[in-house]
Amino acid sequence: MDSRLSVDRETLLALVNDARLIANPPGQIPPGALAGERTSKQQGRGLNFDSLRRYQPGDDVRLIDWQATARLRQPWIRLYNEERERPVFLLVDQRLDMYFATQGQTKSVAAAKTAALLAWRSWHDGDRVGSLVFNDSEMTLQKCRPPRTTLNTILDTLLHYNQQLPEQYPQEPASSITLADALQRASGAIPNGAWVAVLSDFHDIDANCDALLAGLRRRCEVSAFVVLDDLHLRLPSSGVLAATYQGHEAAFALSSGLKAETEQNITARLARQQSRLTRLGIRVNHLVVSQDLIKQLQKGL
Repeated sequence: MDSRLSVDRETLLALVNDARLIANPPGQIPPGALAGERTSKQQGRGLNFDSLRRYQPGDDVRLIDWQATARLRQPWIRLYNEERERPVFLLVDQRLDMYFATQGQTKSVAAAKTAALLAWRSWHDGDRVGSLVFNDSEMTLQKCRPPRTTLNTILDTLLHYNQQLPEQYPQEPASSITLADALQRASGAIPNGAWVAVLSDFHDIDANCDALLAGLRRRCEVSAFVVLDDLHLRLPSSGVLAATYQGHEAAFALSSGLKAETEQNITARLARQQSRLTRLGIRVNHLVVSQDLIKQLQKGL
C-alpha cells in the first residue's frame, strides 16, 4: 500500500525517536524540571499518596490516617509526593473526509502519524495516555493509563482505522458519526487536568461541538490540530486540473474566477474555524499534509 494513502506498523514504531524532537504538550513539566516551574492547572491537591509513617510531634493533624490509626492503635499520617505527570488524551479523526490529499500524504495519514508522535512523546515523558479513534461508523476508546500498558494498543488502533480507509473509499459509506459524537463519547473518559489533542479537519464543527469543547476546556488544556490540504493556495490561474486514484481519472477546467472563489471560500472557512476554536480558549495548530510534520509540530508546540 502506498505510504501516502495509509500507514503501516513499522512507520508508527519508527516515530519513537522523532518524538524526542517535539516539545512537551502545553502545560506539562519537562523531565527533570524543578518543582514550582509551572503554574498548576490541576484541580484538587495535585498530590499523590506515597506512604504512611508514625505521627511525630509537630505533624499536621489533618494528615492523620484515621483508619490506620484505629487499626494500629497509634497515630499514623499519610505522606504525599508531588504529582509531576499530566494525562494526555488523543482524539483522532479517521473518517472518509480525512482520506484526501492533492499532494503528499492524506489527511488521515497525517493525523495518524501526529497522534503516534504525541503518544511516543508521552511514553518518553512517562505520562498516562489515552485515545479515542473514530471513523464514520465506529469508535474505539482507550482510557488514560501508563504508556507501557497502553501505547501498543493505541498504535494498533490507529493502524486498524487508517488501513480501513482505502477499502471503504470506493463504497463511500454513509457518514453517521460526527465530531460532536466523538467528543461526547470521549468526555467522560478524560481526567481533569489532562491535555487533550483533537486531530481532525473539523469540517463538521457545530454548536454541539462548541458546548462539548467548552466543557472540556473548563477542566483540561485543549489543542486543536486542524489537518488540511493547501491546494487552494497552489492553484494555477487557469487550466485543466486532473485527479487520479487507483486507475480512475477525472478532470475539470479551472478559470481565474473559479480559482479566486475557491481560494477565498477555503481561506474564510479556515479563519472561521480558528476564530471559533480560539474563542473557546483552544490552542489551534494547522497541519498542512504536504509539509514536514515534525517541523510544524516543533513550531506549534
